Amino acid sequence: MGNSSSSSSYTSSATESHGKSYHTKCIFFGCGLSDNMCEPALASDVRCCCFEAAVKVDPSQCKDAHQLCIARAGVKVGPVVVDATNPFVDKHELIVVAENKVAGC
Repeated sequence: MGNSSSSSSYTSSATESHGKSYHTKCIFFGCGLSDNMCEPALASDVRCCCFEAAVKVDPSQCKDAHQLCIARAGVKVGPVVVDATNPFVDKHELIVVAENKVAGC
């Protein structure tokens, strides 16, 4: 049993205390020290039954100037999927209607 699952898309070893230096655990609460201080600098994930959420702040993803413009957000409710991308980075699909590309580079 346990709390781990291979079907989860949000699991991150950054937020697991098991396997870290000075790993300590008391019943359900665990802690430890990571070797990587800023990769990620901040990470959080939650999994409870059918609900999952994850957030990560990783400065190592912004080492080059072009990486600062890479952005994406998305949400899915039932069968409807909506996302927002940066048009300066995602130039290949600027206008698409019913799966047919109308404009793009």
